[in-house]
Amino acid sequence: MDSKTNPLVSILVPVYNVEKYIATCLDSLLAQSYPNIEIVLIDDGSPDRSIEICQEYAKKFPNIHVYIYENAGISTTRNRALDHANGDYYMFVDSDDYIHPKMVETMIRISQLDHSELVQCGYRMDYFKYFPFLRKVAKRQTINTIQALQQLVNNKGINNYPWGKLYKKEVFENVRFPEHLIGFEDTRTIFKTIANAETISTSPNRFYHYVQRQGSLTNRMDLETVYNMRKAYQYQEQVLKDRFPEQTFDFTMNYYNTDMVIIYTLIFMTHKKQNPKFKPYPLDWKKIPKVMKVAYYCWLKIACIKFGWNIDEIDWEQK
Repeated sequence: MDSKTNPLVSILVPVYNVEKYIATCLDSLLAQSYPNIEIVLIDDGSPDRSIEICQEYAKKFPNIHVYIYENAGISTTRNRALDHANGDYYMFVDSDDYIHPKMVETMIRISQLDHSELVQCGYRMDYFKYFPFLRKVAKRQTINTIQALQQLVNNKGINNYPWGKLYKKEVFENVRFPEHLIGFEDTRTIFKTIANAETISTSPNRFYHYVQRQGSLTNRMDLETVYNMRKAYQYQEQVLKDRFPEQTFDFTMNYYNTDMVIIYTLIFMTHKKQNPKFKPYPLDWKKIPKVMKVAYYCWLKIACIKFGWNIDEIDWEQK
């Protein structure tokens, strides 16, 4: 096999408590049309039959490698997957998701055609498998580092997800997922791989199936987690300012969206007896459309009514 034409791709799969989903995930990886892949499964102390299912697959397919650890969290598990990867390229797939049979082949071809170190494809959010939600995806493009980072910061196609991307192994040099944090580790990590890539390509093909299920982070938000979302954006902003001091990265809309998620969490997922506090980000309201301002204050008013707050007493200057 010509390693230049068909370089080895390491598909990295963190595994935890997914006995109902892991077979579908593995079947989709084994069905890839691309001939040269290894599948690295890192079990993070699963309490169910996930380990047994992974081992059964590994007995049948020599390119599947299973590593078992005590529970340490998603960041440590992804870092362990990176440590065990032997490929020229990396690709993350969550163990409750699955991918299109042509995903690896197509993304390798794009990388070789564009000489890009990172390729991102489109995705679909699958609710109960047969009810997809299709968010807008990036068009077919080839862009440089700063263009990609600006698109990321402005939510214009490039995203913070580790999955749905093909990485040359070099872009992960000195990049690790933060093991001391829970929630929004990706926002603190994936932008660094983009910053390490000279050329980034995107494809609108919705190759990645992001399965929505009970128990995922988005279904169990709490205030501490959501405030950590803001801290993750603050970290990303500071790192980019330090690394690219000549560039301007405007995070206004990220902080606006984070505030809206905080307010949503207060209204629908927080009890009055918890005595929660709302800590708004000091937004530059001149950069925010009027309709979005109205939406913000309407939702905040509902939260104020629920918790008996006076909206005029909220400290708008703190960070």
